[in-house]
Amino acid sequence: MAKVNTVTRETAKNLDMVHIVLGVVIIVMAVMAFINPDENMVLFPLIFMAAAALKIMCGIAVIRNVGSDHDRKIRFRGFLQILAGVIILGIGIVSAVSIWF
Repeated sequence: MAKVNTVTRETAKNLDMVHIVLGVVIIVMAVMAFINPDENMVLFPLIFMAAAALKIMCGIAVIRNVGSDHDRKIRFRGFLQILAGVIILGIGIVSAVSIWF
């Protein structure tokens, strides 16, 4: 049985724009941080936090777009993405505390 895509075009377009914008922001911050790590050390926690935000948004989008209770595996994948985002956010917070304070 073919799976019907439950994501609307508007939701998919918005999620794609968030991916593009945050992806570019993460790449720019990473390049700046690795070119001159001493001056741009403050960017490392921000890179982690932006990646965590992206992962949490993806997980929420997956959970919101599950059509029925029959798709528990898909919903579980969304919760795993949110968990991964929270772990990455924790790493970013630990990194921020160690660098900024």
